[in-house]
Amino acid sequence: MKIQVSLIPEEGRQIQYRLDGDWYREYLQKGGVLEFRIRPADVAVTIHKVLDAVTLDIRVETSLDLDCGRCLESFLLPVRSGFRYTLVPSRAPEGRKEELSDEDISFGHYQDDLIDLDSLVFEQILLQVPMKPLCVETCRGLCVRCGVNLNTESCACKPGAVDGRLDALKTFKARKQS
Repeated sequence: MKIQVSLIPEEGRQIQYRLDGDWYREYLQKGGVLEFRIRPADVAVTIHKVLDAVTLDIRVETSLDLDCGRCLESFLLPVRSGFRYTLVPSRAPEGRKEELSDEDISFGHYQDDLIDLDSLVFEQILLQVPMKPLCVETCRGLCVRCGVNLNTESCACKPGAVDGRLDALKTFKARKQS
């Protein structure tokens, strides 16, 4: 959804909408692949404008289809996020690089009297994805020898068993360098 800044009324504006399907694909770099899928997202936005500065209070509710980093099982991660953006008009023409001052870093910028809400929502959803997603905090993962999911069944492998190909390393001693 795109908002035209010049059409924002003085008293502000509230918007609620739903993002369905693969709406986020257009925000990926060419050839970019996500390791998860975003379910439909409910978005609520309150917009206020003072002169050229626009403040957006955005709430997003959705879920992400992720794979557990330990057991590789799929699971749903609920996302409920609220965030605030203050956007001002961009001073540099698009494509031209300009050094940012400390003041500029605390603001976002919009171009050509338009604000793309969906890109801001996508950015915030990406920030909610954990570095190592876990289906549950106590996930036991996969057995390193036989590959059994230890959350659902047990295996007959001995704990601490070492791969025989690494036996030569048991006698290896590193020399200290001075």
